[in-house]
Amino acid sequence: MKKILLVFLIVLAFGSCKKCYDCTKKCGTCTLGAVTVAGCTGDEALNNFSVDSWKVLLEAQGYTCQYANVEEEACGIEEKENKEKGFFDCVSK
Repeated sequence: MKKILLVFLIVLAFGSCKKCYDCTKKCGTCTLGAVTVAGCTGDEALNNFSVDSWKVLLEAQGYTCQYANVEEEACGIEEKENKEKGFFDCVSK
């Protein structure tokens, strides 16, 4: 009986834990003289381009660009899916 109770408690403990994910949203800033522009993938300011495409375009125009990614944690499938809808890439911890 004790073994059955122990197994039940272990299953209950692991079943109630939410899996967590490391989520990253690609963002960046580009500077040309006194002008600085910034944005993240999915931003209206980038005209729905990815930060990578935006960076290539602006660097071709003489801007100096660098990434400034946003990193957040999501625990549970629902939170992970919500982050991904907001242009985050999530990977298992």
